[in-house]
Amino acid sequence: MNLQKKIAGLLLVAGTVICPLSGQAQTGEKSLGLMGGYSSYNNSGYLGVDFQYSFASHVRIAPDIAYSFKNEGKSAFILDVDMHFPFALAKGVAIYPLVGFAFNNWSYEGGGHANRAGANFGGGFDFNLTSDLKLSLQAKYSLMKDTDGAFVGVGIGYRF
Repeated sequence: MNLQKKIAGLLLVAGTVICPLSGQAQTGEKSLGLMGGYSSYNNSGYLGVDFQYSFASHVRIAPDIAYSFKNEGKSAFILDVDMHFPFALAKGVAIYPLVGFAFNNWSYEGGGHANRAGANFGGGFDFNLTSDLKLSLQAKYSLMKDTDGAFVGVGIGYRF
């Protein structure tokens, strides 16, 4: 666990250092969207709803709720609150490191459950499709006791 805390701390510091390079999101920008992809803990797909709010040009909060579909006798409800640190790579394209809090409620075939809290770290890309729509590619790893794993997904969001 000590190594996991060091990695999460290094990512937070890296995000803080990288943030001043260039802003991407406008302060006050919000988006609501769908994200889906692959969950490595049960080798299944997941689907969720995410919200993003940019309260500074380099910092946004991104809570999401998702469901990891049943496979290998396991399924889960997932609640994350991540912080993104976006910066522009080119016009309409941004990259962001992320760190955050994860809570997963795993259900097992036969009636067992595991509620786990942990930390997320990873990153992603945003692509502006139009002035109102953006496409996101994201990969993150959830560190938690017995149920850690990667979530790799693609999403579409409406900006308002």
